[in-house]
Amino acid sequence: MLAIIIVGTFVGIKLDEKFPNEHNLYTLALSLSSVIIAIVYVIRRIIADSKKEE
Repeated sequence: MLAIIIVGTFVGIKLDEKFPNEHNLYTLALSLSSVIIAIVYVIRRIIADSKKEE
């Protein structure tokens, strides 16, 4: 989960360095997206593990 968030934030920072804008929109958008993706990933993992145990 942490790796997904770090990669998304890192890519956002690099894009903001390459394409500067006033509000660091790439960092904000990719950070938020990576957090959502990480949460979905964890929830799917939990559901898959709980089904496997049954």
